[in-house]
Amino acid sequence: MSNPDETTSQRPLRVAIVGAGPAGVYAADILTKSNGVKDGDFEVSIDLFEAYPAPVSYT
Repeated sequence: MSNPDETTSQRPLRVAIVGAGPAGVYAADILTKSNGVKDGDFEVSIDLFEAYPAPVSYT
């Protein structure tokens, strides 16, 4: 993860999330709604990695 102080509009904050389950999706959601992103202070680029080719049911 890069340092937010060094992030500019030309270079977004890059984050990798491993696992597209509920926790991974929630983390991505929180990052996209963070104050710096909402205020336009910086952009965030999120890469979400998942091992399974299709969603898995949690029932």
